[in-house]
Amino acid sequence: MRYFAACCFTILSFPCFAQRVIDVSKENTQLGPNVFYAAGGEPFVNAKFVNLVEGTPYFKDEWLKGIVVDKAHHEYRNISIKLDLLDNKVHYLNDEEQELIATTPLEEVVLTDAAGNNYRFVRSSLFEKPVNGAKDSWYLWLCSGKASLYQIFSKTLSETKPYGSATSEQHMKTSEKYLILYNSSFSEVKKLKDVPAVLANKKTELEAFLKNSDDQKASMDDRFIKLIEYYNSLLKEQK
Repeated sequence: MRYFAACCFTILSFPCFAQRVIDVSKENTQLGPNVFYAAGGEPFVNAKFVNLVEGTPYFKDEWLKGIVVDKAHHEYRNISIKLDLLDNKVHYLNDEEQELIATTPLEEVVLTDAAGNNYRFVRSSLFEKPVNGAKDSWYLWLCSGKASLYQIFSKTLSETKPYGSATSEQHMKTSEKYLILYNSSFSEVKKLKDVPAVLANKKTELEAFLKNSDDQKASMDDRFIKLIEYYNSLLKEQK
């Protein structure tokens, strides 16, 4: 999973080389968590996953501190959040530690885990232009530039009934996809070697990078990001 070193983000597109710096909103309203609690939420009743024995509908099972931005670009900080990637909903704790589901339409969420790693999720409505292949989902932002890199998580819930049991068991499977946003279209890439074909105007250079400069000891997220960073740097050199 891609880690970021800062706790802010931006609504506008910014260079890939700044992926570790996130600047939350150009208005930077900082209204505070209590205002967000008052903005609206519905109680969460856990009747859907009472027999879940494998997996999770959330990005992370534990409560994470986070920042959210609504469609009016208002920013709310220091909220305890779980991001439900099955139903694309944001769960949060109010001042009384009650679990609620946000009813205020949100466009960005940044989650911070116990180790200080941050994860920025955006909705497709935040993209500057309509994107072919985009779904109304949460996208994990990894890097931006002429070519941008995102990751999307698909959750699938299934039920099985063990032999001799009167109750069914629920299993949640998670699949991850890397998506390159280029020329207002998403292209799924399953492997690093698929990237040069997508960014074909620099195919020779990207293939050479994979052969000579790819750090195979790094995480897959980092390897994808470095490759997209390199591609964007080639375009900057042309200017």
